[in-house]
Amino acid sequence: MARDGQGIDWRSRKLWHMIGYVGSAAWMVYIVLATGNDVSHPLFNYIFIVPLAGWIAGLVAARLLTRVLPPKG
Repeated sequence: MARDGQGIDWRSRKLWHMIGYVGSAAWMVYIVLATGNDVSHPLFNYIFIVPLAGWIAGLVAARLLTRVLPPKG
C-alpha cells in the first residue's frame, strides 16, 4: 500500500490479499454466529465454498484487469 500520501495503490497484491483475508474471516464469523455453531444448519454448508469462490473470482478479475489496464508509471 502506498504510504507516501498519494492514496491507495489498487494494483498492490498485498492490498488485495488483505481484503481477501478479512472478507473470508468475516464470512466465516458471520456463518458461525448466524447458525449458532450448528453444523447441521443448511447455511453452514457454505462456510468454505463462498470464500473459495471469492478467491477464484478475484484471481480471474486480476488477470483480466492486468490485461486491460495500462501499466503503472
